[in-house]
Amino acid sequence: MDWLQFLQMICIPAFVWLVYKFGEMRKELSDFKVQVAREYATQVHINRLELKIDDLREMIWSLHHEPNTTRNKK
Repeated sequence: MDWLQFLQMICIPAFVWLVYKFGEMRKELSDFKVQVAREYATQVHINRLELKIDDLREMIWSLHHEPNTTRNKK
């Protein structure tokens, strides 16, 4: 077996297999990053909504349960 046959039979298929596996790993990593980003974005969004709801609840509570001094001044 000369070096050209060795290259054709062993090296080229091994290189193609390595490139395929590398691409497969990149896809898995990319999918993982997207999943983490979605979960993080969802959690951050939920936290922001909860804060806004709490602020609105406090504002409504204060409007209905505290005397409004601006109405009395008019």
